[in-house]
Amino acid sequence: MKRPDHYTNIHMAAAVLALSTAVNISAQDEPGRDYAFRHTETPVRIESYSATAYSVGIHNIHTMRGDVIRSFGKDTVADFRLSPAGNNFFAISADKKGKREARRFETLTTGPQSPTRKFDDKRLGTPLAATYTPDARQLVVATDKGIVMLDPKKFNVTDRIDLVPVRPQSMTISPNGYFLALISGKDVMVYNFEDKKIRTRIDAEVPVTDLVFSPDASSMALLTDDGLLSVYDTRTFDVRTMVDDLGSAMACDFNADGKYVAVVTSPSDIEIINLVRPSDRRHIEEQSGGVADLVFIQDSYGHPILVHGATSGLYAQRINGLEPYFNRLVSDAVEERMSEWLKMQPGESMEDYQLRVNEESMRRQRRLFEDSISTDLAGDLISMSEITLGNYDRQNGLLAVDFSNMPKIYLPVPEADVAAIGSAADLSISDAQYGVLPDDSFELVYARFRNIKDGKTFIYDNLDRRPMDMLRGDTDFVSLDVIRQQQMEEIRLQEVKQQVMAEAKRNNVISDHTNITVDSQVVPAYDADGNKILNYLVKFTYEVDPELSAVEDFKPGKYTIAESGAATSMLNIVQQAFEGDLAQHLKAGKRLNVKISGTADATPIIRGIAYDGALGEFDEEPVTIDGLLTTLSVNRSEGIRTNEQLAFLRAAAVRDHLDRNVKTLADMDTRYDYHVGVSKDKGSEFRRITAEFTFVDAF
Repeated sequence: MKRPDHYTNIHMAAAVLALSTAVNISAQDEPGRDYAFRHTETPVRIESYSATAYSVGIHNIHTMRGDVIRSFGKDTVADFRLSPAGNNFFAISADKKGKREARRFETLTTGPQSPTRKFDDKRLGTPLAATYTPDARQLVVATDKGIVMLDPKKFNVTDRIDLVPVRPQSMTISPNGYFLALISGKDVMVYNFEDKKIRTRIDAEVPVTDLVFSPDASSMALLTDDGLLSVYDTRTFDVRTMVDDLGSAMACDFNADGKYVAVVTSPSDIEIINLVRPSDRRHIEEQSGGVADLVFIQDSYGHPILVHGATSGLYAQRINGLEPYFNRLVSDAVEERMSEWLKMQPGESMEDYQLRVNEESMRRQRRLFEDSISTDLAGDLISMSEITLGNYDRQNGLLAVDFSNMPKIYLPVPEADVAAIGSAADLSISDAQYGVLPDDSFELVYARFRNIKDGKTFIYDNLDRRPMDMLRGDTDFVSLDVIRQQQMEEIRLQEVKQQVMAEAKRNNVISDHTNITVDSQVVPAYDADGNKILNYLVKFTYEVDPELSAVEDFKPGKYTIAESGAATSMLNIVQQAFEGDLAQHLKAGKRLNVKISGTADATPIIRGIAYDGALGEFDEEPVTIDGLLTTLSVNRSEGIRTNEQLAFLRAAAVRDHLDRNVKTLADMDTRYDYHVGVSKDKGSEFRRITAEFTFVDAF
C-alpha cells in the first residue's frame, strides 16, 4: 500500500543528483538500465518521496542510493511510512518473539537515524500498521485496541476509531483524505475518514496483496494473489475495470495521471497495463529476480520513472511512450474554459447574461470546447494515417473511408460523383476536427474532402454526436439558478471591491498602480460518501505595478499585513465580503478550505531578520513550496534566515488577520493550507499574498 508522491525542493535536488550519479553506474554495470543501485538487502517494499524512493528490507531501511538510514539489527521491519512532507518517518519493528515497538525518526538525511519519539504501546495498544494523512498533519496508527490519530510531532492523540472489526495488516489514506483503507487477509475495509465511519467493506475471497489509490483519488486498485486486479470507482465503490491473468500479483502502483497501473506479476516480471484499454500492456523482465514491490516516481521534468526492487538492489527505468490520459485532459480543460465562459462579461447586463447562458447554449458551448481541445491534442492525425476507400452504400450515398489510426467514417458522396474518386490519393482533406472516444483514442468528427480531379468538395460532419461524458459522468450538475446566484454575488463582491479600493486611494493607502482581483466560481464535486455537492470558490489576488510595488506592497524583509497597503486593502475586501453576501455560507461546523499563498523575491537575507513571534512559533509546519509539500520552522530564537520563511510569514499573517477580524471562522471547520513561492528574480513585485476560500457543499 502506497501513498501519493509528494515533493520538496531539497529532496528534489538530492534525488536529481542521485539519479545523475546513477546513470554512470547503470552505463557501466547494468546495461539496459537507466539507474541501478546496490543495496545490502533485497527490497521487500518501496516508499516514494519527491523524485526519489526508499527501500525496506527485512532488517534495514535504505535510501535510493543504498545508504542505510536505519538498521533494526536482528529485529524485522513490520511497517514503514514516510511523512508526505519528508521531514520524518515512522517504523514498526518486531523481535523474534513477535513483540512490536514503533518509533518516529526525524529526518531522511543519509546516515543512521536515531529515534526521536516512541509510540506508547502500553497505553494505546500494540502497533500493527501505520500511515500519514496527505497533509502530513496526522499520523494514523492501527493497534490491537483500534485506530488512533496522532500529532506526528508530539504524539498527542487527536482522534480515534475504537471499534475496528478486523486486525489491520496494512493501511493507507487516499490522496484527498477522504478514505482510510485497511487490509486484513481477504478483507478490505474502507472508512470515510471525514466522519470515521465505514464507507464500504470488500470480501475479496482470496488474500489481498496490495491496495493503492490513484493520485486524484478517483480510483482504488485492489490486487489479489489469484492474479486479479480490480479497479474501483471511489464515488460508488463499484468495480470500474478488472484485469486477470496477472500471475502472483504481488504489488501495484498507478502512474501520475491514473491511466496506467504497473503490477509485479512474478519475482522476475512486471506488467504495465493501460486501464482504458487493458489489452495494451508492456512487459518488463527483471533477470536478477527478487522483485517484490514497485512505485512510479517522476523526474524533475515530470517524466515517469518506474522504480522496482530486485535481488540486492533498487532499479529505476524511464518509461517512455505512455500515452497521456486524453479524456481527463480534455475534461479538465473543458471545465476550466466553461468556468470562464459562465462568468458575466464586462458591461454585460443580467438580462443579456440570461439570454446568453441557458441550458442549450451551455451544451453547445461545452461541445465546441471539447472539439477544439481534442483537436489540439490529436495533432495532425490525418497526415499520419494510411487512408483507403471501402465499400459504397448506394442506398444512403455513403462512401466508407478507412484510417490506420482512427475508426472508419462514412462520407456522404452522391452516386453521380463517387465514380470520379479513383482512390484515397484523389482526396485532399482539410479543416479536420477530432473527438476523444471512451477508450481514449481519437475519432474524426468533421472534415472537408476535396476531389482534386474535379474540385468537388464533400463534408463529413459528426459534430452533433453525444458530448464526451465518460469521465465527467453527471458531475456537470450546476443548475442555472445556482450559476445566476453566484453571478449576482460576484457582482456585489465587485462593488465591495470598488468601494474599498476607492476609500484606500482617498486615504493614500494605495494608488491606481494597485489592482485587486476578486474571482468566484461554483465547482461540482463529490463528498466522501459519494454524494453530489457544489463547492463555492472565491479567490482574492492583487498586483502592484513594479515601479510602485515597494511603496504600496511589502518592503524587503517585511511580512505583517499592516506593512503592505495592497495586502491591507485586499483583506479589507475579504472582511467586508464575509460580513456581506458571503455571510450566508459561514455556518457553524461547515467545511471551509483556506489556501493562503505568500511569495518572496530573490533578495538575499544576509544576517537574518529578527522575529518577535507575534504570529506564533512554527515547528515543522506543513507548507507547499513551489508546488512541493515540505515543512518549515520559524521561531524567535533563530529569526528569519531564508526567503521561504519570509514568504511563509506573509501567508501566516493572513491567517492571523482573519482570526482577529472574521470571528465566525472559528465556528466553522476551517482548514488552512499554506503555499510559498520564491522568485528567481529580485524586485518588490514578487512580494505579495493571495487568499482562496472554498466553501464546501455551499449550495
